[in-house]
Amino acid sequence: MEPETYVIHLPLKPNRRAGRKYLIAPDGSTVPATGKTPQLHTMQKTLIRAFLWRREIEQGKYDGITDLARKLRLGDEFVLRQLKLTFLSPSIIAAILDNTQPRYLTLQDLYGLTSLGWDEQETAMRQGTSQGAEN
Repeated sequence: MEPETYVIHLPLKPNRRAGRKYLIAPDGSTVPATGKTPQLHTMQKTLIRAFLWRREIEQGKYDGITDLARKLRLGDEFVLRQLKLTFLSPSIIAAILDNTQPRYLTLQDLYGLTSLGWDEQETAMRQGTSQGAEN
C-alpha cells in the first residue's frame, strides 16, 4: 500500500517591502520569505551580461555586435570589451561566479587577460595582475 499524499493550501501572499521578499499571512503578519538574498558583485553581473549578449548574437536575435550595441544604445567598443570576457578561462569564470576570485583582481585586470591563452590567463591572475598581457 502506497502512502497517501496530502496537499495543503496556505493562503499566503508573497510581497516585497524595501526590496525584500515577505510572505503575508491572512491575519496580516509578515515573515521573511527567505534568508538574506545574496547580491551579485560587478564582475559577476558583467560576466552574466557578456554571456547573455553572446548567446543572443549566436541565436540570431542580433545580427552582430554593431546591431546589439545600436539596439541597446551602447557603444560598439563597450559591447566588444564586455563580450571579450566570454574568452576567459573556465576556471577564472567559475572562481568569479563562486565569488572565490582573488580580492586584488579587478574588472580592468579581466579585460587585460582576454588577449591571453587560458594557461597564461591563470598564470597572470596568480601573479596579481594582467601585466603579463603587456609583455
